[in-house]
Amino acid sequence: MVLYAASLPASVKYITFMKVESASYLKIRFDLLFSIYALFLVAVIVRYLWILSHLLRGKDPETSDSTKVSSGL
Repeated sequence: MVLYAASLPASVKYITFMKVESASYLKIRFDLLFSIYALFLVAVIVRYLWILSHLLRGKDPETSDSTKVSSGL
């Protein structure tokens, strides 16, 4: 989690730098294509902070049971 958080500013800087380039075939700017990685980093950091907060409060985070039928949400 610490490494993801440490890499976030450099990743965002690189993504904003890539606005000068575009994909040759799709004609889409690379900053738009690479922005999903920044969203991934934020989601991973939030998820692991949530798990850490549960562990510090003494609660065991819910584990998913692959044998149990559910909606997947």
